Amino acid sequence: MIMSRAAVVLPRAVAVVVAALMLAGALVALPLAAAVPSSAAVRDGVTVDIVDMSPTVVGPDQTQDVTVRVTNDSGAALTGLQADLGVGWREVSARSTVAAWADDDSTRTAARQLSLPMDDLPAGESAEVTFELGVSTLQLGVDAPWGPRQLSVEVRDDGGTIDVLHSFMLYDPDGGTGDAGSTAPAPVDLAVVAPLTGPPLDPAAPDEYNSTIAERTTEDGAYEALLSAAGAADLPLSLAVDPAVVATAATSSDEQLSSWASRLQRPGAADVVTLPPYDTDLAALAHADVQPSGLRTVTTQTGLVPSDWTAPDAWSTRIGWPAGTADLDTLAAARSAGTQHVLVTDGLEPRIGVTASATTTVPTAAGDVAAVVADHALGGALAASTAGSGSATPAATQRLLADTAVLAMAAAESGRPVSVVAAMPREWSPDVETYTAVTSALAGQSWVDAVALTDVLAEEPTDAPRTPLEQRVVDDAELRPGAVQTLVDELDGLASFATVAADPAALTADVDRDLVAPLAVAYRQDRDARDAAILLAGERADQLQSGIRVIGRADVLLISDTGNLPVRVRNDLPVDATVTVTLKPDDPRLIVETSPTVVVPAGESRDAEVRVRAIGSGDANLEVNVLAPSGAAVTAPTEFAVQVRAGWETVGTSVMAVGVGLLFLAGIWRTVRRGRSDRRTTAEVAETVAPQEPPTHRPPTHSPEDPQA
Repeated sequence: MIMSRAAVVLPRAVAVVVAALMLAGALVALPLAAAVPSSAAVRDGVTVDIVDMSPTVVGPDQTQDVTVRVTNDSGAALTGLQADLGVGWREVSARSTVAAWADDDSTRTAARQLSLPMDDLPAGESAEVTFELGVSTLQLGVDAPWGPRQLSVEVRDDGGTIDVLHSFMLYDPDGGTGDAGSTAPAPVDLAVVAPLTGPPLDPAAPDEYNSTIAERTTEDGAYEALLSAAGAADLPLSLAVDPAVVATAATSSDEQLSSWASRLQRPGAADVVTLPPYDTDLAALAHADVQPSGLRTVTTQTGLVPSDWTAPDAWSTRIGWPAGTADLDTLAAARSAGTQHVLVTDGLEPRIGVTASATTTVPTAAGDVAAVVADHALGGALAASTAGSGSATPAATQRLLADTAVLAMAAAESGRPVSVVAAMPREWSPDVETYTAVTSALAGQSWVDAVALTDVLAEEPTDAPRTPLEQRVVDDAELRPGAVQTLVDELDGLASFATVAADPAALTADVDRDLVAPLAVAYRQDRDARDAAILLAGERADQLQSGIRVIGRADVLLISDTGNLPVRVRNDLPVDATVTVTLKPDDPRLIVETSPTVVVPAGESRDAEVRVRAIGSGDANLEVNVLAPSGAAVTAPTEFAVQVRAGWETVGTSVMAVGVGLLFLAGIWRTVRRGRSDRRTTAEVAETVAPQEPPTHRPPTHSPEDPQA
């Protein structure tokens, strides 16, 4: 390791001459006084990183210490090394200049102030060098403007430039005194927000969704890191939460998962706004021209998260967070879906030279939308510097300090208070220690006030000139409109079907989830898996809706004017089903008088007796429909035939009556006929016949010996 110290002391007259020459050279030769062009290429495998800069803000009589680390991964030893520190005297007054200098990969340097030799550096080794620059060398007195200056560190060898680091020095003309910060501009409000969203849910393997959430809530997981960053003391991270993730964790039997959810939901644990469940892709919905009712179906929690979980009351603010470039159609869809605010991360930038607060109002076809415009430069720099630990942190901190300082200066010039929002990208996972260090450095400055996102949302919108949004901007990764509309239609149909159950949400919860899951922003990264998820979700929706059916029957012969026609309904659902059976004849001679409603127990069949009336004979086909309480058909129409013989019953009865009458008369006739027999005497005959004397006994006239006896 090489530790060097340099002090530059010049006679006053010489210093004045040097300063004059620097100024003249800057005005004549360069667009920026600090920039010195270099044509040498950066050496592969050699990097220069800031280790420390102190103080963070330096005054005219102070010393700026800059420690850098040179790492040699080039595979060959470096010899004849020299490190040069460059600092510009002119303040950086435009944010575009901050970004251009920080992102410049060329070997341009600021005006050289110090040069230090370094020992040879073997391959695979690193060395540190510390510059101690007396700020008085720059001739920045109490009259010099407050603000950042360009800073560079160039490492060279005999072959030329090896690597160049670009950063910033923050200057305060009152620095180092009791009046430090008095010339600094009024602070800007800074909120940092990150999305806490889930992985894409695969209907074929829902347990993998739960497992991924569990992994992310472990000590080293992304969700745990987000929750820890949300509790940072100086600049807490606001969270835009996917309710499905929290509901899954809160209702889990896994103690680790439920504990994490409990800590997140604890009052004061985090500033939270909510996204649509499963982080629905609002742009895809908008570009499929989904109607407002469909938009609300796929973006509200009802039926999409476990019914035994309820979001805390403090989580009442719903926002939309479109992926990619926002457009007017997407903002209109977000409003129709019921979101209260839309966070725009790409679009609506203030016009060049305009300093604007984050909140604004955007007119759309669906009405005015309350938009929150994220600061792309701040968000990108903060996300890149805090996604993992590393030596880039001090340089990133200096950049953020410079950017916010310029922003504060511009806000002061505009005479309006300014709030900015730094939005982290989806799937961002912070290194908590790094995040805390960077945000503490920001929040510790007089020109930055840390605020929560919900505080920014509560502010009145501003009307500063901005770059207008286009009507429609379609990303290639979006789900195609036809597939989006199919999913929404299936959800709508399923909701109507589910009214057969006493608890519709419980009946369709899993299938609703499967139909919404392919609409997630996360599926933009895996289109093949998304297509498979759509196919499976549709199959499951069809399977559920085939749980009620009409059992076929033979043709019916109706021989009376009125009668009941039984229709047997089968329920294969896991819950009892309430349905109404209707019949529709194709012949007006058959009139349907009732449409009975029956409750069919789960796994059973029931007959619905439909009363009909015939006004003539003939053959008719009856269309059978089974309806849910919503009025939606729950089965495909079926048919059976009815042979109507409306007079047969009357004719048959008459014939039978005549037959019975004839039999009765025949019986009487037969009885009468038998009563007139010759061996029977009537009463009249009995009265006219005289009584006869009984016969007397006469003795025989011959003797016993008579042979005739």
